[in-house]
Amino acid sequence: MWALVEDGNVIKVYNRPKSIILNNVRYPSNMFTLYTEVEKKQIGIYEVQLKGEPNTKFHSRGQSSFSYDSEKEIVNEDFTIKDRVLEDEEATNEDDDGNLIIVKDDHGNTIIIQGLKTQYQNRCKSQAHSFIQSYQWLVERSIYDNTKAIPSDVSTYVGNVRSSCETICTAIGNCSDLDAFKVLFEDTRNEAGEVTKVAVVNDWPDDYDMEKYRR
Repeated sequence: MWALVEDGNVIKVYNRPKSIILNNVRYPSNMFTLYTEVEKKQIGIYEVQLKGEPNTKFHSRGQSSFSYDSEKEIVNEDFTIKDRVLEDEEATNEDDDGNLIIVKDDHGNTIIIQGLKTQYQNRCKSQAHSFIQSYQWLVERSIYDNTKAIPSDVSTYVGNVRSSCETICTAIGNCSDLDAFKVLFEDTRNEAGEVTKVAVVNDWPDDYDMEKYRR
């Protein structure tokens, strides 16, 4: 990424090489990659130092702004980083006087914005459902033909999935702050960097021996 700087101010930012006109001179798009740093600076083009992106799972970012550092002769990107909210919140808006009001739907019900806890508990339940759904045909078969019982391996596996779902959802619900929530997504590794225990949110029962039952 590059920026056009004039009198110490960032005038324009270029996300990719493109043909541009500066001081009535047209420069080809390959100028950005073929010109040396010195040559580009001579016409007001400077490299942009990008700010590290936050993990959008846990944080949101604001719009980028750019400023010229005359000492380092580089343009720096900056943006605000905001923690995502853990708990559910009532949706609010400002009225004409600048006062916060609670937003309601057409039926008069308060609109709730789901926090991270609710979002990931719902994801966990959906994931558990997808794991179990592959064996639904066995349940239906047993209903229509009581001589064909659900295999014990399947019953055990489904029970373990439900238990894991409950454990994960409970762990999510018990988080008191964002740092505790982040820990649930971290694998435990040994000194060699090998995973010794998967992250809590990914700790589901093995299904490698269930292939023959899936449909």
